[in-house]
Formats: sequence, C-alpha cells, structure tokens
Amino acid sequence: MIFNGSIDDLQELVASLGIPCRWQSREAFQMAVFEDGVSNLKLNWWPGHGRLALVGDPAQREDLVLRLQALLKQHPDGEA
Repeated sequence: MIFNGSIDDLQELVASLGIPCRWQSREAFQMAVFEDGVSNLKLNWWPGHGRLALVGDPAQREDLVLRLQALLKQHPDGEA
C-alpha cells in the first residue's frame, strides 16, 4: 500500500476507519497505534517513499487491510 499525501491527509483517512488511534513520530516513519482494546495493530508510514505497512495480529489485521485498501483507492494520493 502506498500513500503519497501529507501526514494530515493520512491522519484524516485513518480517522475515517472509526478506530481510535494515537500517532507517534519516529525518525524515519510515522506510526498510528490503534487503541481498540482488542488488537495490537500499528500502521507504519514512510513519507519518503509513501509505503504503508499494517503490522500486528494477522487475524485482526485482515479486515482493516481491506478497509484501508478501499479508502486508498478512493484517495488521489493513495494506492492499494
């Protein structure tokens, strides 16, 4: 998955998933830590090349990946 927009645009897109999260800035990437009380999912984004990676429990990640891919297809800066 790729997102070539701004961090503000990505935060807005992720917020539309309806799952609470908090953002952390790392040296090379930005990370959304989802706080749904169930999973350990994190979304990592490297703004330099736009790569998105959703990490965490595969059983809980599958649905969110599909939802995120659908949103990326609709956004002008996203690729699923």
